[in-house]
Amino acid sequence: MTTTPDHSVIVVGAGPTGLALACELAAAGVSCTVLERRLTTSAQSRAMGLYARTLEVLDLRGHADALTAYGRPVGRLHPARGAVVDFTELDTRFPALHVVPQSRTEEVLQDHALKLGVTLVRDAEVFGLEQDDSGVTLQVRAGGEEWEETADYVVGCDGAHSAVRELSGIAFRGRTYDIAPVLADVRLRKPPPVDDVVVLAGNGAVMVTVPYGDGLYRVAVARRDRPWTREPVTLEELGELMSLSLGFDPEPYEPAWLARFKIHQRLADHYRTGRVLLAGDAAHLHSPLGGQGLNLGIQDAVNLGWKLAARIQGWAPPGLLDSYEAERRPQAARILRATDRATWIATSPSPALTALRRTALARLLGSRRVRRVAGEAISGLRSDYARRGGGRALRAGQRVPDLTVRRPGATPVRLYELMRDGRFLLLDLTPAGRAAALGEAWGSRVCPVRVEEPPARLAGLSTLLVRPDGYVAWADGEGDAEGQQDRVRRTLLHWCGAEGPTARGAAPVPVRVRVPERTAPQDGAGAAPGPRAASDALVATPYAGEAGEGVWGEGPLEDSEGAWQTDPVGTVDAPGTGAPVAAARDAADDAYAGGAELAEDVRPLRAVEAVHGTTGGMQDGAPEPVDAAPEPTGAGAQAGAVAGEGARTSAGAEHGEAGRP
Repeated sequence: MTTTPDHSVIVVGAGPTGLALACELAAAGVSCTVLERRLTTSAQSRAMGLYARTLEVLDLRGHADALTAYGRPVGRLHPARGAVVDFTELDTRFPALHVVPQSRTEEVLQDHALKLGVTLVRDAEVFGLEQDDSGVTLQVRAGGEEWEETADYVVGCDGAHSAVRELSGIAFRGRTYDIAPVLADVRLRKPPPVDDVVVLAGNGAVMVTVPYGDGLYRVAVARRDRPWTREPVTLEELGELMSLSLGFDPEPYEPAWLARFKIHQRLADHYRTGRVLLAGDAAHLHSPLGGQGLNLGIQDAVNLGWKLAARIQGWAPPGLLDSYEAERRPQAARILRATDRATWIATSPSPALTALRRTALARLLGSRRVRRVAGEAISGLRSDYARRGGGRALRAGQRVPDLTVRRPGATPVRLYELMRDGRFLLLDLTPAGRAAALGEAWGSRVCPVRVEEPPARLAGLSTLLVRPDGYVAWADGEGDAEGQQDRVRRTLLHWCGAEGPTARGAAPVPVRVRVPERTAPQDGAGAAPGPRAASDALVATPYAGEAGEGVWGEGPLEDSEGAWQTDPVGTVDAPGTGAPVAAARDAADDAYAGGAELAEDVRPLRAVEAVHGTTGGMQDGAPEPVDAAPEPTGAGAQAGAVAGEGARTSAGAEHGEAGRP
């Protein structure tokens, strides 16, 4: 490969993950093209549940309000009869599960991406990939034509049957469940008695209903004794399955769509090989119990976007791009482990285990504190990249809450509003404001803010550097005020490269959505249809920072906390538990997945995780490796949909996140 790349980054797949990533890159001034196999956005709802943390990271760039205005907030989840998780009790701007069809999510993100100058090419299938030290070349075809696209980096966001993953040789290990759940968007003449998310398990089956708010429900039903079949789903079959869980016939009618699907549990060995990276369902698939798939993918994109932009623009510290896998893969592994165990517990044919599950959940969630912990875990508010311990003060890797702060001579403002342009946020919490003044020299990469009367959550800190994805990069205590400026300077050099004005890319180019014309194959066809834009991103020598080449984990300072850990944190085994929790652990064969960042929350949180399929805190783990590729689901078949998720893989729509629930 000797040609100069045409684009800084090519994203393959225009589902929510790919579009979110394109928005991140374009906002940072990186030239980006998205290749999508589908002609249009998804017509089916597929994924339709956005949790609090996902909306928070979307709010960092101003995407969230357009989604919440369209969707319906659901404030409570009933994981079993007599058990409730109340999202409205959470300390976040988005205290609910927002039911938003995937089509709407794609529309909002696509609109933002195009306004930022992203080029979107539809009806484009990737069938070849080569890379070397200078870039990546893709072979693309559409409408009888074939051509090449080149880029500095390529990111595969093309779903469960990712062409990018397969062509780059990254193994996708795991297995396929011997369960064939049924999925439907349908109206019910006799709906469940509560208008919340309802999970009912028993007699070897689990059923989930999610209300859209207009009389339409997302319904997913799985039975342990119903293996995969290509027979089409009927309303009669759906009603029969729902009756077994509800105890009465809900009388479904007017289905928007019906499908039978498979569930895969798979995790890519790596999220990066050379100049090729993976995100979303291309990197991880899991049982959809808990509704985490779409949320996990969007958070992948926001974690990766600023790191890849920094690498391309030449100011990324050593190890920054590799930290994408180090931070995000353990999150996916933990979700795989938790949802796998929860699925088998929920579909167990054992009446004793079903009763134990119901009793344990009702007893545990009777505590307000446990409800809060469970709600934070399910909503993603407890998932971060920090080491455990350290008390209540914010520390490196933790989620930064969307606090309202006061600035001298200005109106109060939310922190996330200050991060709309994708820069680091430097909060100077001292009266002198020297750190903020120093940060002005990094104005293209850092937004420095003087804070008057800091909120209680920031007590004990003098300076806080927030990453573009809303997590703490570095926190400085109140001691040694004289050395503050020196510490801030060294930290900014470490994280943001050399000081001084730096280009963030050219102004957005005109909106471009291109669908190649379908023509009959001709000899010699191969040129790309239409002109291609040259990369306009700044490329420079990477800055090593004062931490030194290859040093990345504790930051450049001995007396302040910084950076992230690149080694995944291991599992912390829960101490002894009370009678119902211990009994559940024995009956579920050690089915406690996940962990908790606070020692006092470990026991109740793990009990909830084991039976619901969602976790909080850091844990490294992966499913047992199985050398097998995802099985195709056949025409019209779907793979994966429960509790806010829809079709995980769909024949004829396997790319561009089309396989996402």
